[in-house]
Amino acid sequence: MENTPEQWYKSLPILTRIGLTVIFGITVLVQLEILNPQLIFLNWPLIINKLQVWRLLTPVFFFGTFSFQFLFQMYFFTSFSSKLEQNDVFSQPGDYLFFLLTVILLLAVISLVLAWPSGFPMLGPSMVFAILYYWSRCEPYAALSFFSFSIKGYQFPFALIFFQLLIGGNIWMDILGLAAGHIYYFLADVVPKEYGYSLIKTPRFFHTFMAKYTAGGGGGGGNRPAQPPPQRFGGGGQRLGGN
Repeated sequence: MENTPEQWYKSLPILTRIGLTVIFGITVLVQLEILNPQLIFLNWPLIINKLQVWRLLTPVFFFGTFSFQFLFQMYFFTSFSSKLEQNDVFSQPGDYLFFLLTVILLLAVISLVLAWPSGFPMLGPSMVFAILYYWSRCEPYAALSFFSFSIKGYQFPFALIFFQLLIGGNIWMDILGLAAGHIYYFLADVVPKEYGYSLIKTPRFFHTFMAKYTAGGGGGGGNRPAQPPPQRFGGGGQRLGGN
């Protein structure tokens, strides 16, 4: 079957497809100077004093203007968000939406702590890293190839951070995403298994809302597909996180 861009786009899971569309649309508006990015940056004083609550959500949809770094980020987002959205851990329709919204809120709060009093203005790269990190906890032994080195899924986030250090990059956006992803992992996976109770649970209305848009009523997209061949990363020397 011919693999066209349209077919690839339609094959993406629904929330990954919506996220990619919103990110691309916002980037186009900013690139054409129709939208002022200052209106979508995270700014806690404006959220609290001016009730500009949309700023809790919009920072994760902006990665800067079009560049090779933007394409690099979009590759990671579509690849790992698709894998995670279809993972069995998100078996109910609203689970992945709840995960995304929870991580977005965690990023905004942790960002406030690290960059008082406004927070980091753009959280897109951190959101990608949080998705990547949680995927690495869900599929810790998935085979990957990173610059010709064979590594496992659980090693991949740390390999990326180490690579950032080697090229003199800014690792704070990656660490922010790792922190948010790990907090969610601890609350959603570790606490129920180790202590026998759940601290966070997807509200029912998330399932009701998403069931209208997901085939078969499940968020995992049915049975997990066969294990793909190891993915290869490397070559361009571009940073996953940071500006």
